[in-house]
Amino acid sequence: MEDIRKIIDKVRYFDENLNMGTKDGVDSLFKQHPELENIGTKQEYSQYLDTIFPNSKIKDIVYHSSESKFTKFKDPSSSGLSHIWFSEKPLSNQFGSNVYFVVLNLQNPLSEDNPDYVKELKFFEAPLNPNWINTEELPRFKYDGTIRSSRVDGGKSITVRKPEQAHILGSKEDIEGFTQYSKNK
Repeated sequence: MEDIRKIIDKVRYFDENLNMGTKDGVDSLFKQHPELENIGTKQEYSQYLDTIFPNSKIKDIVYHSSESKFTKFKDPSSSGLSHIWFSEKPLSNQFGSNVYFVVLNLQNPLSEDNPDYVKELKFFEAPLNPNWINTEELPRFKYDGTIRSSRVDGGKSITVRKPEQAHILGSKEDIEGFTQYSKNK
């Protein structure tokens, strides 16, 4: 009887840890893009994701919902905006039926933990932000995005300033990157 309990415990442990090493969202992404399974496993894909923007403060998959279909994000300043919005959860009903799975390059975000958050946010949201840091090169913004409470889903809302900070998962570029990563492994 004791041996059976040990076996049952081992099976439970294996079941609970089977998806260990797989990022949240990867299962759904693999369902939407079955060609990913021909390249590698979900665990390998999760490892690949960590190589895209290795210095980012955001390591999880985030989501962008839109009425539009596209292969790359466009510069928000071309529409008079200061940033591109993402959420921790897919929000297809609120902002459009096209849900994009994304990893972000966010290295210096403005967070609600910052004591000057409210003051800094006003500067951040201005399309022509005067709050940039002088460098010997071109001026750059003090913050490359934000992390704040979402007013829509109770989770976190994340923004970035530039389209280059967002990598769309399942895109042609992503599939090529995963293929190259798998070959080099």
